[in-house]
Amino acid sequence: MRYCLWDHLQLQQQKQIKLKHMNTTTQTTAQTIQQVINLINEMDCHELIELNNEYLCSINASRDQIFGNDEDFLNCFFYNKPTELAQCISFGDYRYQDNFVRFDGYGNLESFNYFDTDMLCELVPTMAEYIVENPSDFTQFDEIDFRSIED
Repeated sequence: MRYCLWDHLQLQQQKQIKLKHMNTTTQTTAQTIQQVINLINEMDCHELIELNNEYLCSINASRDQIFGNDEDFLNCFFYNKPTELAQCISFGDYRYQDNFVRFDGYGNLESFNYFDTDMLCELVPTMAEYIVENPSDFTQFDEIDFRSIED
C-alpha cells in the first residue's frame, strides 16, 4: 500500500489524538512494551525504516542499515569503485528503479520498494523490549513517558 504525504499527515494526527487520550498513570513494563508494539505496528514504511536504522545503530550493527536507492548512496559506497559496484549488483538482488537498498549478508546489494514489520532486522516484541530499556536511543517514542514505568 502506498502512502502519500496527506495520508502520512492524517495518520500522524490520529496518533497524536490517541496519545492525548491515553492514561498518564504509572504503567508496568509489560504495558509499556505493548504500547510500543502497538505504535510500531501502526508505523508506515518510512517510519519503520527509520526505526530499523535507529535500532541497528543502537546495537552497533549499522552495517545492516537501509538507505535510499539513489545516486548519493552509490557514490558514497562505490565512488571510483566500478568493479566492486558491478559485483555487488550482479551477485545481489538489485534494481536501480527500487526505492530502498541495503547490503545483504554477503555484502551484495538488495533493493526493494516496500518495507513492513516482517522485514525489520528483529522481531517487533524484541525491539519493543529493547526500546523500553533504551528509550533515549530512539526518536519515535517521545510521547511515551518511560520514567513512569513500574515493575
